[in-house]
Amino acid sequence: MRSKTVIKMLHPFINNLRRYILLFALCLNSYCYGQVTNNSTIDSLLQSVVNSNVEPGLTVGLVKNGDLIYHNSVGSVNLEYGIPYNDSTIFDLASVTKQFTSACIGILEHKRMLSVNDDVRKYIPELAFYQDTIRIKHLLNHTSGIRNHNVLLDLMGFDYDHQGYNNETIEQLMFRQNGVNNLPGEKMLYSNTNYVLLALIVKRVSGMEIDEFTKKELFEPLKMTNSFYKNDMDAIIKNRTYSYYKTKDGYKLSNSLSLCVGAGGMKSTISDLAKWSQVFLYSTHPYFYLGKFITHTDKLINGQEMKHARGMFVSPYKGYNTFNHSGREIGMRSQFICVPELDLAVIVYANSNAINAVDISYQILDLFIDKITETNEKPETYTHKKGELKKYIGTYQELNSDMKMQVFVENDTLKAKSSLGNQAVPLKSSSANSFQRFDNPSVKHIFLSDKNSKVSMQVDFGGAIFYFETIVLDPDPNKNLKDFVGAYFSKELNVTYTLSIKDTLLSLDYPNNQGITLIEGEEDVFGSNRRTKYAFCRDEKGKIVSFKVASEGTVNNILFEKIN
Repeated sequence: MRSKTVIKMLHPFINNLRRYILLFALCLNSYCYGQVTNNSTIDSLLQSVVNSNVEPGLTVGLVKNGDLIYHNSVGSVNLEYGIPYNDSTIFDLASVTKQFTSACIGILEHKRMLSVNDDVRKYIPELAFYQDTIRIKHLLNHTSGIRNHNVLLDLMGFDYDHQGYNNETIEQLMFRQNGVNNLPGEKMLYSNTNYVLLALIVKRVSGMEIDEFTKKELFEPLKMTNSFYKNDMDAIIKNRTYSYYKTKDGYKLSNSLSLCVGAGGMKSTISDLAKWSQVFLYSTHPYFYLGKFITHTDKLINGQEMKHARGMFVSPYKGYNTFNHSGREIGMRSQFICVPELDLAVIVYANSNAINAVDISYQILDLFIDKITETNEKPETYTHKKGELKKYIGTYQELNSDMKMQVFVENDTLKAKSSLGNQAVPLKSSSANSFQRFDNPSVKHIFLSDKNSKVSMQVDFGGAIFYFETIVLDPDPNKNLKDFVGAYFSKELNVTYTLSIKDTLLSLDYPNNQGITLIEGEEDVFGSNRRTKYAFCRDEKGKIVSFKVASEGTVNNILFEKIN
């Protein structure tokens, strides 16, 4: 009788337990079904990008709730032998490397071996003093003003097909520089040189090359067994990808002769990067302090909050905060993005410049965006009154560049057309003085009215800022081109430029670059339509004695003195 009574008493509990088990099973089935659906959708997406094994391809990893829930690849890592991707394919990270170089600084600060507020010259005294103190944090967040070495090499006429360079090459080049682009902390100008110098600081503080330091302090502790900084151009790397760039005649193999680490130069795998994503997603992770260090955002001198942190961008996307960085070289593209609120990371690598890894990553991310959250996001509802758009009309030119942007109104819509673009881009209002692109809302045009600043427009590409000033073009600014003819030498670049007149136009020659036509736009200012500007200087008698070169927004005031 007692046993029957006990069983009878347990009936409600047993029934409730059955309900919970059933509910759990339904939820699990729903999650699994949703995941299977997402996996199928991602499979279809990849196959729509690459539908042949005789093409370069891509590999994708998706981390959710601490697990690598999706990993698939399409295409070939080697076109000569038609070798497909596999689960352990090793690939280049390019600029995604920067967060790992930043992590090295974070570890050294954690060990109290340095501070991000230290003067860079404490560790690199060979650098000139540029009128204000450049601190380690300025290198990390790209506000140092230090010139981008990639652009300097281009201005030198560096022959990438037959020459190579390494960290020491770049260091010696930077030690010759007599100027910077801006005051430390004044503005964000993306420069790979910042991270080459950070690698040098890691070496001098730790006593180890960065490949050795990261192996000991990062990769071995995190069990990232297939991650490393390159230290030998000729080393055999099993299971690696080959990079290809697309031409009108088909794909060509991209072979670099250079080995420069810090800004890039790291290799990894999907599974290793999945492990790395945990430092950004979980506060209980022993290296979570590095995730916080890398994603820490500083403020500019004017108090503006930055979107670029320390090796990663911190960007909003459809109501969520994301940590992200992409990488690109001539024959590859990479993307790494973490969304802590979704407990999610997306990793994409492609061994072709024709595949947009960033776009693919956001298409995948969209599969996990809660539609309710998305609709709750504050809509951009600002509308400019009729006639208000006229005040933005004008010709804008990028600072430290000859790239121009025409802003005009067509059919009551503000449009912008770059001198390097094929067509105008329509803009829609987002606030009183800002607009976003119809086809890409993450790109914003902000118009400024500060009379004390040269900058009159900023174009924000998800945290990477490009600065523009208003200019007035003169149809015939330079009456006598013979004034500019001659040879000019730059001590900073150790190169000679020669200017002559060809077919009534000013023509520039320098190593590996001949017959570049310079187009005039303002008095004593010319451009090459390659994001490079040449501003000439005259003496008190009006004779041309020198010119200064600015290029690609990240190099300014390179002096060339006339030698004959």
